[in-house]
Amino acid sequence: MTHAKLASGSLGSVLNGTGISLCFVTAKVEKIPRACNRQAECLGVSTASCVRTHFDPVTRCLCGDNSPPLNGRCEPVSKSLYHACSNSDECNDGLICFTPNITGVSPLHLRVHAPTDKICQCDTENGYREKEFACSDAEIIQISLLAVALVTCLRKILVN
Repeated sequence: MTHAKLASGSLGSVLNGTGISLCFVTAKVEKIPRACNRQAECLGVSTASCVRTHFDPVTRCLCGDNSPPLNGRCEPVSKSLYHACSNSDECNDGLICFTPNITGVSPLHLRVHAPTDKICQCDTENGYREKEFACSDAEIIQISLLAVALVTCLRKILVN
């Protein structure tokens, strides 16, 4: 029998030794990561965290780059917002690792963590702010634009 490897999502046929055409369809199957309600539910997947992202309203066990685990494992990468961490070196730029203040009024996606869990969070001391499940340094940009405008105005005043 002759075998052919076709690209995902394609239709193909091959002839076996008897001259009979065999048809087959290949399809790319995207595995949806496991939904979770607690960080402990993701402990079976190496370095995965129970997180919610901007593109999915459900908390799921995801790798640090928000990709689904492959064969129960995650590649070692720096971690995105809300991922469990031990220290800030594990977190992406603009994020720091610390224990969040989780209370009864905290968003549901933060309540998946135990009160002692550390997670990657926006580095507010350096101007990063959380907006729609991502960190933004828009405040730093606004201050920079204000400074440019101020210098421009002062320059015009001093020149005239």
